[in-house]
Amino acid sequence: MTRRKKAFRVLSVDTSLGSPGIAVIDVINGKPKLIDVSHVKTKSTEPIALRTQIIEAWALLFIRKHAPYDLIIREGFASKIPHTNYTVFSAWNAVDRALNSFGLKVDDSIGQASVKKKLLGKGRAEKEEVEAGVRHFVEWGEFETFDESDACAIALAYLIDKGIIAKEEVE
Repeated sequence: MTRRKKAFRVLSVDTSLGSPGIAVIDVINGKPKLIDVSHVKTKSTEPIALRTQIIEAWALLFIRKHAPYDLIIREGFASKIPHTNYTVFSAWNAVDRALNSFGLKVDDSIGQASVKKKLLGKGRAEKEEVEAGVRHFVEWGEFETFDESDACAIALAYLIDKGIIAKEEVE
């Protein structure tokens, strides 16, 4: 009789100030299974401090709901535009504060081009292509936003990169 291995649980975050996405994927016997996804939208008319509080509260509830995690990752980010850095890193900090409430931290990151390269075999892709790539690996109803499918893509690409799941040929 074959024993089923314990699930390897991954929390993945696609961070932005306007609409971050988050996903939980379990890997069981080398196969990814999407457990849950979420996103939250903030308003550009709201102060950044309020927007980050909204993101932190949303992340806190999602993180608590699905803990514990074996791996926590997010998409890497770099910009030469100071205001863009400020907004994205403000959102990063909000997620970090939520994680820190549980004694957790982000373990690693993967760059945007690497996500697309690992998942789709090319470094540039439209949001619809990324979502289709995600659906090649996991079953899910409708993603409410591309931020949700992007959060899944980040996890899947990282898992492929580290050899935790096998990359199948994407048609």
